[in-house]
Amino acid sequence: MFICTYAAGYRLKKTHMKIKTFIFNSFRVNMYVAWDESGECIFIDAPCYTDNERNRVTLFVEEQNLKPVALVSTHAHIDHVVGNAFVCEQYGVESYLHRDDFYNFDNAAAHGRMLGFELQAPPAPKILGSSVAFGSTRLQVLHTPGHSKGSVSLYGEKEGVVFTGDTLFKGSIGRSDLPGGDLNALRSSLHLVLMSLPDATAVMPGHGFKTSIGSEKWQNPFLQPEEL
Repeated sequence: MFICTYAAGYRLKKTHMKIKTFIFNSFRVNMYVAWDESGECIFIDAPCYTDNERNRVTLFVEEQNLKPVALVSTHAHIDHVVGNAFVCEQYGVESYLHRDDFYNFDNAAAHGRMLGFELQAPPAPKILGSSVAFGSTRLQVLHTPGHSKGSVSLYGEKEGVVFTGDTLFKGSIGRSDLPGGDLNALRSSLHLVLMSLPDATAVMPGHGFKTSIGSEKWQNPFLQPEEL
């Protein structure tokens, strides 16, 4: 599904969209930069916390001569939004979040202190709509609650890729025991939404390695019939 290019991340076949993956903070969160031939890009989650992590982002954006247009949060748990203030200030972009996850955003600073993060107050996010656009690329917003009420996945049908946040991982699924989590909602999101995508769809999760819908459908122990 992917051709790996070290300097530019992943280039999706048959499209002009490219993806760069960074792994940041002590929770090892994946931060994605997605862009196309226009040079416009979006950030998917902002876990960059240290100066070194933030410098790596700015250097990459400069090297690729990209024009950031938005930050999209798959959900608002602290490990995914700890860099929101930096990204929004550095690039003058708005952040976007599903309306059902604003409760997590409002409590992010308090949660951060409990986990050792000092959160710079980020600007209030805008409500995420039904799609996210940059250049000639448009990603569909799929509401996939369960890990949190407002968890979303971003799906590019033409690109054959879905960014699943903390809903689906390689060989695992998101936890549902945090505030706002719901196991039944998570099961519905997995089986009725994500598993309905084409098997060849590449999965870019919030933590861990990339995979595919087909691989998870047949190999993920949490998605087998006995777990329904």
